Amino acid sequence: MWLAMLAKLYTYSLLGIDANPVEVEVDISPGALPKTILVGLAEAAVRESTHRVERALVNSGYNRPIDRIVINLSPARFRSDRRWSDRQ
Repeated sequence: MWLAMLAKLYTYSLLGIDANPVEVEVDISPGALPKTILVGLAEAAVRESTHRVERALVNSGYNRPIDRIVINLSPARFRSDRRWSDRQ
């Protein structure tokens, strides 16, 4: 049985002066250990930002789901930092 993602959005990432489309999918897995997982070869700075965003939401009065949150960045062939232009 196929289950849909909780949320799906489209954004862009800069590679030099080009804007490359990125698809972001978010899903929540009930019953799993509470954790946020970022998939798609994101650099350390992007991974660390998930912790800052979680803390900002909690400090703003929102409740974090007590479940596993998976954030998928596609296309995964690009790395999620400004050094993409050095790799291509």
